[in-house]
Amino acid sequence: MTEDLTDRLLTCALVTPRLRLRPVQAGDAGAIATLINDRDLARMLARVPWPYRFEDAEAFIADHGEEIVFAICLKASGDLTGICSLKPTTDRRRAEIGYWVGRPFWGNGYATEAAQAVIDYGFTALDLQAIDASCRVINEASRKVIWKCGFRFCGNGMTDTVVSGRVASEQFTMDRSCWTSLKAWGGK
Repeated sequence: MTEDLTDRLLTCALVTPRLRLRPVQAGDAGAIATLINDRDLARMLARVPWPYRFEDAEAFIADHGEEIVFAICLKASGDLTGICSLKPTTDRRRAEIGYWVGRPFWGNGYATEAAQAVIDYGFTALDLQAIDASCRVINEASRKVIWKCGFRFCGNGMTDTVVSGRVASEQFTMDRSCWTSLKAWGGK
């Protein structure tokens, strides 16, 4: 990912049938802090502390490094439901997708819809060659999102998390040829 692509993203929004994914803004701190300050949610995520404070959200919005972060918002109301992001790996042709949706919005397919849009963005606008994903082995909901998006299982491992310490995880990947096939088959 080049600096130009990252700069261009900051003004970009992705639109799906039910969602608008836009760059996070300072005004999102309250909604982010409220939604993610849920121990059951935080323990499934690697980098999120619990309790999660307003100041944590402000710090995340102010500096998320090279990670490309979208606020997942309902198209109809504008309500922020969660976050979806692409974090570059050391191999600049790859990124890792991350996502979470707040409890009031669980069970509606928003994480899958957002992840599919961000995956498409990664392969088209950012010209990535592969996107990786991971989840805790006990996180069935995240695994379902990963499978619905078309990722293939790569193996098991361990992940360090802020809330739960070192936990068992599963790793998945999708390369450009798989994504191209899924788009051609209409599988997404």
